Amino acid sequence: MFKKNSMQIKRAIRVVLATIYNIIYSCILCFVTKPRYKKKYNYVICAIFKDEAPFLKEWIEYHLMLGFEHIYMYNNKSSDRYNDILNPYIVENKVTLIDWPYDQSQILAYQNYYEIYRNEAQWVSFLDIDEFFCPKYKNSIGEWLKEYERYPVVLIYWKMFGSSGRMKHDYQNLVIEQYNVSWDYLYHVGKCLINTDYDIVKYDASTHHAPMVYFFIGKFRFKIPPINVFKKFIMLDIHFTPKRECQKATMQINHYWSKAWDIFDAKRRRTDVFFKDNPKKNLDYYYYHEHKNRVSDYQIYRFLIQLKLRLKLYE
Repeated sequence: MFKKNSMQIKRAIRVVLATIYNIIYSCILCFVTKPRYKKKYNYVICAIFKDEAPFLKEWIEYHLMLGFEHIYMYNNKSSDRYNDILNPYIVENKVTLIDWPYDQSQILAYQNYYEIYRNEAQWVSFLDIDEFFCPKYKNSIGEWLKEYERYPVVLIYWKMFGSSGRMKHDYQNLVIEQYNVSWDYLYHVGKCLINTDYDIVKYDASTHHAPMVYFFIGKFRFKIPPINVFKKFIMLDIHFTPKRECQKATMQINHYWSKAWDIFDAKRRRTDVFFKDNPKKNLDYYYYHEHKNRVSDYQIYRFLIQLKLRLKLYE
């Protein structure tokens, strides 16, 4: 009982402190100015991939459809036909391909992007190939981001999708169409849209999910955390997120992290671009996620016809 009360007290203190931080950060950001200059792109994605050729075209076309103008692809020792998929996009100047043959170097790839390419775009998201932005009421990333433009970093939460009971993946159909059974709440982890006018504080695991950036007022430097889709700053692991009220979020990232059993089984047997000791090897880890898939979520289906026409799947 004492331990439980102690945890509740500590959380209450964190909530109070996080509330104070929210007020302070909101005041600091009153000094936000317009972008320094017009950049080549407004919205881009940076991704690292390994042997993902069957999924690249759908993922690229979907995000180009949403209004991302360019994608920086870091190839981590792929042995499949990824070049056949990417070459047309490279020719059209929609994709920049970077060879990145280093083990467990996902964060270093993001750092490389930020050091070399950040000035080409106003906003970047470090996204994986199994993640899809899913705006609920707007039809493009630009429309949705308008009300968040004054914030340096915006965190969009994951909606976790599992196998939908499939033992084998159907390569003739789309990922976003095959998998529609998900968790019934938003995960407290997600991915961010980062305004590249700001320097990232530290390149570590937080860069992947919730990076802090530096904000200057004159000679004074502040570390600013991300805000979430509810416009609350993420501090002290307090998210101010209505966990069971997903409908209040205007954007989510559909995370098709396992797909059918055969996809997951193959993935857990190979090396990972982030983890040296891949947690996906543990079946308990898989079942933990799979057993949380309790509801159907078809919100991304509103983009299906548009995507199929782009992919010419009607022929």
